[in-house]
Amino acid sequence: MYISHATREEIDEILPRVGDSLEEGSRGYYEVEQDKASRMMQEVLQKEDGQVLVVKEDSQVVGWILYGQQKDSFTGESIGFIYDLFVFENYREQGFAEALINKAMTDLKIQGMASVRLVVYAGNYAKNLYEKLGFTDNRTVMTKTL
Repeated sequence: MYISHATREEIDEILPRVGDSLEEGSRGYYEVEQDKASRMMQEVLQKEDGQVLVVKEDSQVVGWILYGQQKDSFTGESIGFIYDLFVFENYREQGFAEALINKAMTDLKIQGMASVRLVVYAGNYAKNLYEKLGFTDNRTVMTKTL
């Protein structure tokens, strides 16, 4: 396992899969248009603090994490934020996601962040990993179809 900041070529390799990642992560709550997903990643990366780490196995990208900083809308505090985490299905349950999160959290701490947030949809199996790493619920967003 090797983790590094993504090169331009690796970002170009990832971009066509970001929509799949976001759709899977939302547990089918909404269908993600690939163009919008790619734009989201590019917008995060255009920010001064936007980062993508890739994890490789045998020189092949097997997963990534997209992270950066946001301002808390209530307190104005700068917080670390994980926008996307994805590991290809054949490489899951092998510690790649945990290693990516730990590296991103280390980077964010070095940048002066006191906390890290992410959004996880109900039913997303990754919630167990987040809880294992010390993430806790701090808000609940509820939906009702009209």
